[in-house]
Amino acid sequence: MKNERRLFLKKASVTGAIFSLLPLVPAGVFASSHSQPKKEGDIDIGVCEMTPEEMSGPYFINNKLLRRNITEDEPGIPLLLTMKVIDSVTCKPLHDTLIDIWHCNAMGKYSGWKYINPDLEAPSSDIGTISRTDESTFLRGAQRTDKEGIVRFTTIFPGFYAGRAIHIHLSARNANVQKRQEDKFYFVGQLYFPEGISKEVMNNDMYSPRDVNRLKNEDDSIFSGVKNRAAILTVKKIGDNPLDGLHGKIVLSINKDNVSKKITPKDLAKYTV
Repeated sequence: MKNERRLFLKKASVTGAIFSLLPLVPAGVFASSHSQPKKEGDIDIGVCEMTPEEMSGPYFINNKLLRRNITEDEPGIPLLLTMKVIDSVTCKPLHDTLIDIWHCNAMGKYSGWKYINPDLEAPSSDIGTISRTDESTFLRGAQRTDKEGIVRFTTIFPGFYAGRAIHIHLSARNANVQKRQEDKFYFVGQLYFPEGISKEVMNNDMYSPRDVNRLKNEDDSIFSGVKNRAAILTVKKIGDNPLDGLHGKIVLSINKDNVSKKITPKDLAKYTV
């Protein structure tokens, strides 16, 4: 596994470098959203379709672990995740935005709740309603977007838990907030995977067998409820085999003036600090 991960990182660094050189183009090119530019005088004003928000789920922790590699030796197929974050009004990159991600491991367990049975549906989707079982931190982390609006994480392809399709949680907020009461999220959402690659990965021994079946995207009420095609990652194999690693990428179009109701300042103060 360690040799496979080193090979993945070598290949991923090349792939990531190529992605970082791509010009800013309408987000639909990356299967996330699209741009409809308008003209006012000599100034182009882009109006980009926003990526839809979704619930935060019960497993958010406000630990602000600033790191690119969030794996912590969790077994699974390596995944390089590349996101380009753009302003939904101007279509320009959002620089210095803090992006948090968190997701379950190959067997469907979240850090902080690793003793919760992932084969049973979670009793609630609200933050703080399921007591933590431990202080683990695997598969959680945060990064600031660079001047091109790009942020990258090294992780593993997630597993699943009962009642949900495979997904990654993420949030976006101001990276430079000094006072806790001013810490407000612009965006809270989830990323999904194409069915073909999910099916291929789930056949691997690190992800199976399970006592429950995963849901496909279209069978997940949370995914379908927000018509979330804009949150499906484009995923490519880095080598000839998925075990060599995968590269998922997406453009997220968010409104930096929005105050999300999915994770509120009250949530942060009450549950997750």
